[in-house]
Amino acid sequence: MNKILVLGGSGLLGTAIINQMNNYSNFDVYSTYFQNPMLFNQHKSFKLDICELDNINNILNNLKPDIIVSCLRGDFNKQLIAHIKIAEYLKHNGGNLYFFSTANVFDNDLSKPYYEDDFPNSHTDYGKYKIKCENTIKEILQDSACILRIPQIWGKNSPRMKQLLKSLNSNEDIVVYPKLFHNTNTDIMVARQLCYIINNNLKGTFHLTSEDVVNYKDFYNELIKGLGGNNSRIQENFEEKGYFALLSKRNNEFPKELRLTNKLVINYLINLH
Repeated sequence: MNKILVLGGSGLLGTAIINQMNNYSNFDVYSTYFQNPMLFNQHKSFKLDICELDNINNILNNLKPDIIVSCLRGDFNKQLIAHIKIAEYLKHNGGNLYFFSTANVFDNDLSKPYYEDDFPNSHTDYGKYKIKCENTIKEILQDSACILRIPQIWGKNSPRMKQLLKSLNSNEDIVVYPKLFHNTNTDIMVARQLCYIINNNLKGTFHLTSEDVVNYKDFYNELIKGLGGNNSRIQENFEEKGYFALLSKRNNEFPKELRLTNKLVINYLINLH
């Protein structure tokens, strides 16, 4: 049985991952939180402050995880130090690290979508932090590090969904970008894809994303229409343009039921309400 520690387990993605992993008899799942205590698996959750290295060391040394999944958030520099400590622990004791990264590692040039083997280049602090984390983790752990880049993530309880529903109910402006193309995934699908990667011992970098790219405005219009927001207030912003999107050369490594399009994401969200 694999003893798995999910860092940032109380967030959107962490919660979905824990719920999915609990369906597998070969996973013994533990998690960390910072501000919001876990509502489930409370006896297997630990408060983690990335500012305190002793706190991180105590959790690792007491739990002795075989696999660590990182969905951490917080101060970039402190996160980097924490990930170095985690990677060094796994290198010394054996184990794999699954690190969630982002499309922002490519945000310096939005002229095209990006694949796993494209060279990351960012102009934002967030993107630069993720690139540094990716490179440092891979340098320490080599093949025992798996980089999982994700696009815009939606879910039943995602901040994006909550804000959209609030705007529709309150008749507030909804900002869309007619000149921007992007793609998406759901928290549930990412969790299922991660479990498949772990169970099949897949290695390297993955873009866990839809198989297609869609216009930002068109995506929102179709989603809003499906949610019954026919009289919604749409505000168009033409400043953001280009592609903020990930594509994958590794889709064929997943079974059909673990591959999706932006249309399927929209249908999933509509059927939740």
